[in-house]
Amino acid sequence: MSERFDVVVAGGGTAGAYASYLLAKAGFKVALLESKSGDQIGVKTCGDGLGLHHVERMAKYLTPNPRVFQNKIEGVELISPDEKTRLIIKGEGYVLDRFAWGKWLVEEAVRAGATLFEGHTATEPIVENGAVVGVKAVERRSGVAKEFRSRIVVDATGSAAVLRSKLAGWLISEPLHPEDVSYAYREIVYVDEALESPQYIKIYLNMTVAPGGYWWIFPRSATMLNVGLGIWGILKQNPRNYYEKYILPRFRVSKKYHIGGGFIPTRRPLKSLVGNGIVALGDAAVAVNPIHGGGIGQALLTAELSSRVIAKAFEKGDFSEKTLWEYNVLYMREWGYRQAQLDVLRLMLQTLDNDDLNFGLSRKILNEDEIYHLAAKGTNLSLLDKFRVMMQFLGRPNLLRKLSTSIQYAKEIGDLYLAYPESQSSLDKWYAEVVKKYDEFREKIGLGPLPLA
Repeated sequence: MSERFDVVVAGGGTAGAYASYLLAKAGFKVALLESKSGDQIGVKTCGDGLGLHHVERMAKYLTPNPRVFQNKIEGVELISPDEKTRLIIKGEGYVLDRFAWGKWLVEEAVRAGATLFEGHTATEPIVENGAVVGVKAVERRSGVAKEFRSRIVVDATGSAAVLRSKLAGWLISEPLHPEDVSYAYREIVYVDEALESPQYIKIYLNMTVAPGGYWWIFPRSATMLNVGLGIWGILKQNPRNYYEKYILPRFRVSKKYHIGGGFIPTRRPLKSLVGNGIVALGDAAVAVNPIHGGGIGQALLTAELSSRVIAKAFEKGDFSEKTLWEYNVLYMREWGYRQAQLDVLRLMLQTLDNDDLNFGLSRKILNEDEIYHLAAKGTNLSLLDKFRVMMQFLGRPNLLRKLSTSIQYAKEIGDLYLAYPESQSSLDKWYAEVVKKYDEFREKIGLGPLPLA
């Protein structure tokens, strides 16, 4: 069986559903393939947090439904391993009813004119004459194989990146190394004892409880909590074991609403998010914050930017990598450079132990405003002068030296991503500079060369 569309979107999560909405609203014939069906549409294991600025940007194209926002957030409470230091980092946002959010976005896509094929699992791209021209899928209920053909294919299949990963030899197929991912597990639970200050997300840094990551509480209310953790993938540990050993005993749980786990890409941007006839979005494009693993805002961003470039491709009647390359450039200049900066800081943080974290947080080596600036806007070179002064008066000069080195390289690597090449012809030279700079940095903080799968 074969059906023809202008665009086939594989994956009905945030990125896929929002791209389907934008493209259908623009007048294109869109097929949205979603492996889940019925009440399961929209169900996803997630931290459920979304910054206010992402909501405001989205509102320019689609008015958010207030029922999907479960709790208004005023900021993040960052907590040291010994739990003696708590920094309040201001920043407005929401904890979503993630399932309602997912269903709402799919409904909006259908209302805009997209055709939903629920219970259809994308299995591989259809490639002809060096270009992706459609998607092979299986209807889960019947087992019937189908083909959906189109001028453009959107891979929004999540971290598994089902389509782009099967384009061997293409730039977009860049694989993930175990160092590039975090394994996460979380439960949404009802608790007997009300959480203090539910207007703040709680981020606990503790390398015993969450090696190479952190554990969290995202309050839906004072007594309904999203609780989980992420662990650095290279450690090959099961996060559920850590959750049940260290975290669950802290709570008097009356009921569990949902449990789940998975892996999250936490790394620098891919070399390219496009190929002939295909673009990647959201988690499939590793468009995730490397520090905290949040990806809903970036899923919205990639859907918006790619939809803009896809519309231009239809105007030209050209769906080649060359035409779609603009999506790469837009992404790197808007978020990719900050993603790279945060990846540098992520690597540094993963080399610290609990003593380092207790020391750094208790003495406010980085204060609340500086942490917010780093997370939201990227590096600030004025921190280098601060660290140089602090090294003269505080202990642990090696820690301060590592921090200052990280700030310096985050700025330099971010600048490289801001200079991302306008065309594929310059990519090899540019990427060689990126690898060289990463290798310099990693050597200085005690890691080996950048792993290139």
